[in-house]
Amino acid sequence: MVVTRFFVFETRGGALLEEVEPDEHDWQEQSNTAETVNVHFVDGIRGWRNLFTPWKHSIAVDAGGHLLGGPILPQDFDRDRSSLKVTARGFRHMLAGVPVLPPPPGLLGAAAPDWLAPEGKPAEGFDTVIEGVDHGTIGKRLVQQACLWPGWTDIPIEFHPDRPGIRQQSYTAVERKKVGAALTDLSNQENGPDIRVRLVRTGSDSFGWVYESGTEDRPRLQGEVPLTWEPNDVTGVGVQLDPSRMGSVSWAAAGRSSDTTLLRMLYDPYLVDRGFPLLHLDADVSTTAKDTGTLDSANVEALRTARKPWEFWSFDASGDQSPFPYEYGCGDMAELFLSERQQIKLGLLTGPGTLTGPGVVTGDTTLDPIYDYLPPGSYKRRIVGLSGSSRSDFIQVTCGATYDEEG
Repeated sequence: MVVTRFFVFETRGGALLEEVEPDEHDWQEQSNTAETVNVHFVDGIRGWRNLFTPWKHSIAVDAGGHLLGGPILPQDFDRDRSSLKVTARGFRHMLAGVPVLPPPPGLLGAAAPDWLAPEGKPAEGFDTVIEGVDHGTIGKRLVQQACLWPGWTDIPIEFHPDRPGIRQQSYTAVERKKVGAALTDLSNQENGPDIRVRLVRTGSDSFGWVYESGTEDRPRLQGEVPLTWEPNDVTGVGVQLDPSRMGSVSWAAAGRSSDTTLLRMLYDPYLVDRGFPLLHLDADVSTTAKDTGTLDSANVEALRTARKPWEFWSFDASGDQSPFPYEYGCGDMAELFLSERQQIKLGLLTGPGTLTGPGVVTGDTTLDPIYDYLPPGSYKRRIVGLSGSSRSDFIQVTCGATYDEEG
């Protein structure tokens, strides 16, 4: 059983305010996105409006030592039912509304900064240009710049050192591109890194965050050794196939910020040569991108994983057996061992009879349909999502298919 605790702390400064015990809860996190925490209180509602002040205060979830959480957002109070529902999101959600823009001189003065030069052209000096580092460091610099604005300077967040490289990015001030979108663009480029802002304890009564990003050599944020789950450690095994991202042609379009249109295409004949119809994809690239190299890189990344359906395996992992929740997170590699004997343990085979070899059934044994989706063998899968709920004693682990050595 996963022991789950909930804390409310100050977003700025990170000071712990109070530990709370919701009657119901659920939480979810996925790679390169902001996590979500939902808590529900029934009866015994106290004067918690100030405690659950949106943005000013945050919620931290400790699920068996695995930490996640961030600023409080919506609340739903129902007097007749005496219930209160509160939602919090991870730190990256805050970055979704912050522009890539340095705080201008005199921001707090009487005169507003003039973003435009004569003739309506963007004023020089407000653009953000980063070069000579890797993609992860570009993302770091963007978050650091966001933390220079008033109300962000005392948000407790640690950063890794700058890493030299050959990458460069420029952001025009008047575009006001959002930091969250810029981080997503960096991850979606060819060999783009995982980027996460992870919640941590900074003391016995305080919380903060750590900015982490993959490197050029190892763009995926994952442990050195794959975590191992034996089938008797897990339940609720399922497989989901999503062919929506299969394709042979990837399109990338941009140019909104420069009054020009950029359109790039990349073709991979792999599927067509094997009897599939021609399928088109739109690459994940910001419409404010200004150079064809960014578009070409996004097309390469889109087609890298487009030759087969996206495949997700999910299972419920026990919180009181190794690996423990604090030992893994989104991005880590998981290795699953499925033998014929273990197929029976998982309930993937039903009815009497025996297995005499891989995929060979004798007697009256009937094969559960899911056997086609989980054949015997050893599989490496990258953890792309984690979730927990008061309705279950387990943590649900979702793994994506491995497309290369790092997933």
